[in-house]
Formats: sequence, structure tokens, C-alpha cells
Amino acid sequence: MVNYPDHETYRKLYAKYYNGRDIEELLQLVGHINGSQALDLCCGDGRIALLMLQRGALNVTAVDEAVAMVPAGLGKKNEHLQVLYKSVASALRELREDGKYFDRVICRQAVNYWLTGITAESLATVMFSGGIFVFNTFNECPSERPRTKEYNYEGHQFTEVSWCIRGIVHHVQIRDGMAPHQTSFWWISPEEYRNLLEPYFNVTETRIGRTSLYQCVRK
Repeated sequence: MVNYPDHETYRKLYAKYYNGRDIEELLQLVGHINGSQALDLCCGDGRIALLMLQRGALNVTAVDEAVAMVPAGLGKKNEHLQVLYKSVASALRELREDGKYFDRVICRQAVNYWLTGITAESLATVMFSGGIFVFNTFNECPSERPRTKEYNYEGHQFTEVSWCIRGIVHHVQIRDGMAPHQTSFWWISPEEYRNLLEPYFNVTETRIGRTSLYQCVRK
């Protein structure tokens, strides 16, 4: 269900969210980064991966299966940054086979695309005890009836349409002068997040309006 355009198109279509405060919120929630082995899941343009390096991570592995979302040459910007162009499930299997372990893991606004019971266990197997996994997501399921939101941002008109049918959320993003973008992903409730993660992590949820920030500490 992953269907994203190139990183420049994404930046323009999702301009309101591109440099959101949630980046800093996630970096603060993940805790002390200096000296860590870090993992950025669904890394997109790599901003979080590069920020973790700037804040002292020894090595960062960035994962994204949408090759166009990752700027060309991202993996060459720093010898301590590795980019894996794979699904999260495939990347976690490869990292486990290679004996890689992490103590800091971040996933920004994309956990609904990949989190299952299997991937939750796979993530746990590549994390040190006491390691921290953080992510953010929405905490209210859209209704079956499409909901439309319109707004102006940086001189452009935007329209968002969201709805949920049989557990799958559909979202259409529209900006004037550009082709619309549609994506779909699983709705996962707060209760389901706990059911998936608590066998391996101590889970804390912090709600900020319709957004939830999760801090998951490896048991």
C-alpha cells in the first residue's frame, strides 16, 4: 500500500507537515543519541538520519523502499550512514541476519505501513535491551464517510480527503497546480499498538490532540 512520489514532489504536496515540530519531538523522546547505533525506518529524504548523526550517533542505518523518496547520494554524505532500499520487513530480516543491533530507532509518520506482530518481533530482535523505539501516528480513525479539510499554506491552496473502509485508511492530498497523491495504509488503534508491542517493549503513549507519540523501551 506504499505509494509515494519523489522527495521533491512530496515536499511540495505535504508542505505543511514537511518541517513539522514532530521531528524535534521524536528526537527528544528517543533520548540520548550520542554514541548510539541508530535506525531510521521509512527515512524519506533522510533528515532525521542526518540529525541523529549531527547529534553524535556512531552509525545510522536508514531504511526506505520508496527509492524516489530518498535523495540520490544520501548514503554517500557520511561514511557512518547506510541506506537500505527495502521494505521494513525485509530490512529487519537482513539486519538480524547480519547481527546488527540498535539502541535508538525512529519512525516518523509511517508506522501504519509496516507494523505487524511479525515486524514488531523482528524489530525487537535487532535492539539492545533498554534501547528506545519512538514513533508518531494519528489516534482517531477516520469515518467511512470521506472528510475534507481545506487550507492555505505558503500561498498555495491545499485539500485533504480521508476515509476508512474495512480497516484501511485512504488519503488524498491535493495542492493547486499539481497532480493529487493518494495513499492507503492500515488503521491501528492505540489498543492494537500495545498488543503488538508490549510483548517486547514497555510502551508509553503521549497524546497531543489527534496525534500520539509513542516511546517503546526494549525489555
